[in-house]
Amino acid sequence: MIKRIFAVLAIMAIAFSCTKEDRNNTIVNQEESIDRYISSLDGVRVVRNGGSNRIVHTEGTGTDSLAVGDSVKFYYAGYVFSNGKGTLFATNNPEIAKEKDFPLAGGIEERILDEGSLISGLANGLAGAKAGERCDIIFSAKYGFGNTVVYNVPKLTPLFFEVWIEGIVKN
Repeated sequence: MIKRIFAVLAIMAIAFSCTKEDRNNTIVNQEESIDRYISSLDGVRVVRNGGSNRIVHTEGTGTDSLAVGDSVKFYYAGYVFSNGKGTLFATNNPEIAKEKDFPLAGGIEERILDEGSLISGLANGLAGAKAGERCDIIFSAKYGFGNTVVYNVPKLTPLFFEVWIEGIVKN
């Protein structure tokens, strides 16, 4: 009986490690694909922070940049990353919702930038941004929803967010 229990545990350990290894390989492939996409862009500033990549299209203004504990107001359009913007999965930007004939996900987002208020990829990407900035934030599933299906986003999906920062309040 004990031999059977150990055999079952051994099989489960092997299956789990293969699954974990597959997930890790998927993440590595996603990060390589994101790097290739970013390398193909010209005339933009790229900020890398904690696994996130912020591609700045319009520089923000002022001397204050977003830091942990500060409040931020922003519009967003979230896409599945597919060598650029893939399928739209959520937006609170009325123009994007109208253009894509997509349901609007509430009004302007107001959050305090801290651990837990946003998915880590988005929080890391927003750090250092300024009011008025227009950027894209791209990250692998490791910093997004991970191995969880969320709404219409499959598990292990890299994400691409268009972000329009309307305001920052230093706290």
